[in-house]
Amino acid sequence: MKKFNIKKHYNKFIEPHYAKIINYAKYTKHEYREIFILAIIILFSCIIYLSLPVFYNYESFDKELRNKIYKDFKFDIKNIKGITYSIIPKPHFLIETSNLFFSTDSEKELAKINNLKVFLSLANLHNKEKINIKEIKINKANFYLNNIIIKNFHKHLQANITKPIKINNSIFFYLDKNDVVTTISPIKNFEYFIDIKKREKILNILGKIFDTDYNYNWKKDYSIPKISKSNLIFKNPNIKIINQIEKNSENRIFNGVVKAKFLNNELNLTYSYNKNKNKIKIKTINGNSNINDKVQMIGDIELNPFFFNVNLNLLDIDFNLITQKLFLYIYSINNFIHPNFNGNLILKLSNLDNRSFENAVFNFKFIEKQIKLDQSKINLNEIGKINFSGFEYLEKDNKLFLKLQMELKVNDQNKFYRRFQIPKKNRINLKKIHFDLQKDVDENVYFISNIKYNSDDKSKKENKTASELETYQINNIQKLIKIIKEEFEKIN
Repeated sequence: MKKFNIKKHYNKFIEPHYAKIINYAKYTKHEYREIFILAIIILFSCIIYLSLPVFYNYESFDKELRNKIYKDFKFDIKNIKGITYSIIPKPHFLIETSNLFFSTDSEKELAKINNLKVFLSLANLHNKEKINIKEIKINKANFYLNNIIIKNFHKHLQANITKPIKINNSIFFYLDKNDVVTTISPIKNFEYFIDIKKREKILNILGKIFDTDYNYNWKKDYSIPKISKSNLIFKNPNIKIINQIEKNSENRIFNGVVKAKFLNNELNLTYSYNKNKNKIKIKTINGNSNINDKVQMIGDIELNPFFFNVNLNLLDIDFNLITQKLFLYIYSINNFIHPNFNGNLILKLSNLDNRSFENAVFNFKFIEKQIKLDQSKINLNEIGKINFSGFEYLEKDNKLFLKLQMELKVNDQNKFYRRFQIPKKNRINLKKIHFDLQKDVDENVYFISNIKYNSDDKSKKENKTASELETYQINNIQKLIKIIKEEFEKIN
């Protein structure tokens, strides 16, 4: 075996590299002072260059800055006061106060802004006539929007080329034609820019409306400029709206898709917006295996003034579960209804998973900042139907109860008496039963009180009244049958 020569390999491979390292160390030590001085010169040169805008003549600079902002952003900044310059965190002008308008001839201001930041490109800082604006940032401002301003912004969104605009921690006020505030929307983050590499125009908004957090994203691809896409996501309730609009200047009709979750059911809708009539038509998508067939919806939404008529049909639903969740949700939002949110929601429950009920109809009216229940009914299997209208919430013993005034119209007395096992000797000519129903919102427990029989009938002989002070607790159908039998025993 050939003997390994350590000295030979050291001389051939290791020693030359070691010598280079030693020479480099000697070189850096020799040149260290010159390199340090050069670094200091470069650093101070950069600071001086970045600080050149400090020496601008700001007495007349406001007009030049206003023209540059309008050219790059297609917004007009008026009444500019107090311009200063800073290089931290990036070179920018700070405008102490200003007013924002959509155009040079606009009379209605969009916002009053304090401390508007105008960020600059590093190029041409030595020449104020050639400076290049990169983006503007607005923080803690109040924006006032009306129909005209919203239409102008929509045109700006569709047609204008703009550099990045960022708005943080501000409030959008929506005004009616009399300049009265109708809606307040706090905005946490607003980004409006063009992605040059992707050739896309983008608008992102993170805010709150009607006390509900939302995230809105809008995008237009310049390779297909007639089509724009948007997503609107609400967090509570959990609603996601996906929209794709193709611009059609002839019929002025736009189509889109809404995807939402309602009481653990997925709801997919198509909608059509007619700009001439200012109306939206909605309906559920049919013929798609991915859609939950247990949910069906159809309706119209008027936009000016806002009013909706919507029919929602839920199939094969657990009656107790749906009513428990539904009325608990209504209670949670009842004090937060916006005064302009008006309309009718007809909720139909069909093919119920309940041997006592066939179907139910709840007619909710949203009016005057309240939710009212009107002309609602529950159909009982072959017996009759229960009509109910008013409802209220009661708090007792740290529990929440739903109270309803109800009327049972009996269509078939024989089936009613057989169903509740009433002997013939205790039967009367029964047409109606009025009673108050209270339900524990958190549990499947009911209370019945104030029972009256045929109370609006003119015949005194058949007009029977139970004790209005007596209240019965019902946990199941057997308990209900027992209570009704005892009541008819009292009548006779």
